[in-house]
Amino acid sequence: MIEQFLGASEHVRCTRICDEDLTPVAETRFAGAGCEWEFQCCLPQYVTEQILIDRLNDLGVRVERGVTVESVHERSDGVLVNVQQADGTPDAIEASWVVGAGGAHSVTRDSMHGVLAGETYPGSALVADVQVSSELPRDASALIATRHGYVLLAPLPQDRWITFIGDLEKDEADRLERDRSVAAVAATLTHRIPAAVQLTDVTWAAVFRMHHRLVAKLADRHRFLLGDAGHLSSPFGGEGLNSGLHDGHNLAWKLALVLSGRAKQPLLDTFATERELAAEHVLAVSDQVHHLAHRAVEAAQTGERLHPPTAAEAARFVRSRSMLDFRYPDSPLTGEHHTRGDRQDGLPAPGDRFPGRTGLHGTTHHLLVFGPAPEARLAQLRDRWTGLVEVTEAADDDRQQAGLAADGAVLVRPDGYIGFRAAPADAAGLEAMDSHLSSYLIPA
Repeated sequence: MIEQFLGASEHVRCTRICDEDLTPVAETRFAGAGCEWEFQCCLPQYVTEQILIDRLNDLGVRVERGVTVESVHERSDGVLVNVQQADGTPDAIEASWVVGAGGAHSVTRDSMHGVLAGETYPGSALVADVQVSSELPRDASALIATRHGYVLLAPLPQDRWITFIGDLEKDEADRLERDRSVAAVAATLTHRIPAAVQLTDVTWAAVFRMHHRLVAKLADRHRFLLGDAGHLSSPFGGEGLNSGLHDGHNLAWKLALVLSGRAKQPLLDTFATERELAAEHVLAVSDQVHHLAHRAVEAAQTGERLHPPTAAEAARFVRSRSMLDFRYPDSPLTGEHHTRGDRQDGLPAPGDRFPGRTGLHGTTHHLLVFGPAPEARLAQLRDRWTGLVEVTEAADDDRQQAGLAADGAVLVRPDGYIGFRAAPADAAGLEAMDSHLSSYLIPA
């Protein structure tokens, strides 16, 4: 599916902060973030939705539009979901679980008596899909900081841009609530950038408030919250949608294993354990991006010179924004067996994302064995965990990706995180690996 996203999107290779004449003040590149694709894919949300829907159709899943969830009720054996069909007909659905991805107005969250606690940032902003005439290069998103506020422009396909115009004055926000025509949006843009960018078309526009909010719990026995249903953040870098996809990636493999009878029910409890901490991280990074934009505006107002980040600072920031730095070191699904003191700082560890995850295919766990290991014990592992764990003899030069200084074995979860590591991969190490798998999976 990655090919569809790569082909449909504009590839944004860096973020630039510019003054109102579009002169670059600072630049942060996405290269070196530790990802195979060192750029952001920028595309309209409806295109993202269509790619995902097409993939679901390929898998035999039908997406129904126009169905409204009226209420969700927990029962001892699952949930009862009352819905209204597109033609107004009431209906009821009985299910073992419900996954709530209904955004800020989630009915599922309300049924859990959840509250999005936190704060709303001061002021209003305008978001719009526009066409502009400017000298801005389309390989980057540009945060244009002016004395009257900021304008963020990021390229979209078909020579369009997504723009966020912040720090709206109250009369501007009131006017744009009533009138979001080309002339009205152009006036708002021109107030901040008098000559450098000329707006020529508006596909859609909306006035909104930015939030920094998190629900107390993302799941209970039968209900799970994904994305904005559980956490709201500043939308500058697409962190909200991306974190929702991360939430779904974390839950999907666990739910699939429990549904197929190959994992124990408590595996589902680890979704909240892992993703609640991840949501706090997302909000912290989003808050940092939000304040960076306003810091640039303050500099434009005072004439202060912004100091660009060092290469190391930029790399850390990009990894955080891309959510590549989040770890699950304290998860119940994370463990290690060591009989020698060769742990190395700076190398991947249990709970980290496995750097070579994109080279692992399928939806199973992957047990990567580096160096010699007892063949009889490996055969037992293959037989016992057939269909759940793919055992592979890995290349010696990939040891560092597994965080190993010498021989050993590393278990990579279906979502690409290192779940367990044994060093060396001797009989005791493989026994510990088997015990770890038995803590949440059901053998063949």
